[in-house]
Amino acid sequence: MQPGRRRRFQPLDQDALRCQLALNRQHIAQADSSIRTAIRLRNECVARALADRIPVTAVAEAAGVNKFDVRRRLGAAYTDLQPPGWPAAAHLRAIRDAAQALAEAARHKGDLETRRRALSVMALKTSQLDLFEVASLAAVPAERIRSEMRGVTLRSVSVTERG
Repeated sequence: MQPGRRRRFQPLDQDALRCQLALNRQHIAQADSSIRTAIRLRNECVARALADRIPVTAVAEAAGVNKFDVRRRLGAAYTDLQPPGWPAAAHLRAIRDAAQALAEAARHKGDLETRRRALSVMALKTSQLDLFEVASLAAVPAERIRSEMRGVTLRSVSVTERG
């Protein structure tokens, strides 16, 4: 390579792309499960706090949501809970921890989706896999992959080797 020239992008081979897309699909499914668990835990913590008559504004601030959503959506499904009798600080700490776990799970899923987009771009822009094979391996509709590909080039994404 001549000095001052950019290095060419080294694509993964077809089998590695297939494997990485399938593995990424599994990781996204696991991340979805983690998000559902974190949402359930946060909502239960909110409901316990409401059962112990913690002010809605304090609960909303700890959960990081709108105070109207606290009564309508988060705590509404758990109206039959008995008050555990915890102090307000313990309830709010539990809610903050659950909200933080939910945010981390969502951030992790976002990273996995970014990786899926990068793998899809690599597979399609290097013509190693066709659109429908990528969609099948990634478990994403082909139209969504098409829309994600608009205006994207190989230079604009980075794919690092991950197991």
